[in-house]
Amino acid sequence: MTAIDEAAGVGSGKSTHDAAARLSVGDATWALTLPQLPYADAVHAELRAVAMPPSVLEAGVRRGRAGGDELFVRAVWPAGTALLDDRVRPYGLTVAWSHVTGWAAHDADGHALLLDVDVLAAPALIAHAALHMAEQPLDGGEPWTPPPGPARWSEAVYLDIALAHYEDREQPLW
Repeated sequence: MTAIDEAAGVGSGKSTHDAAARLSVGDATWALTLPQLPYADAVHAELRAVAMPPSVLEAGVRRGRAGGDELFVRAVWPAGTALLDDRVRPYGLTVAWSHVTGWAAHDADGHALLLDVDVLAAPALIAHAALHMAEQPLDGGEPWTPPPGPARWSEAVYLDIALAHYEDREQPLW
């Protein structure tokens, strides 16, 4: 069962995590319709490793604000989730990635925070941020500071290339 399947509790969906004939990250980013799936799986694995599995993990494509397509990953802890601190629980937490804007967090009360990290930040860094934001409200809690360590995902070069090709495909020919 894949990471996305586990999060959804079903045996469907697409993921490269634990697949029988698992592609390398480099091959997967070339072969997948959604090249961010290996990155989503890596972030999900780190979230699980720090005992912060999201209730929902989504990866997909949506129409962006500027009219072009935007690849995304969203990890969601809805309001009421026991993993959230009492001050955060009523508002929930969403940590989201876009290939256009990078990483951000928001809650159901409209508070939002752009994370000052690389667009393809190390998954451990995103897990660290999620743990912090699960304990500190986005509206005035203690600000998150990235810890020392790798700032960029070790496999980012492959996704960088795939994203460049994705952007080329999305450009109109006229």
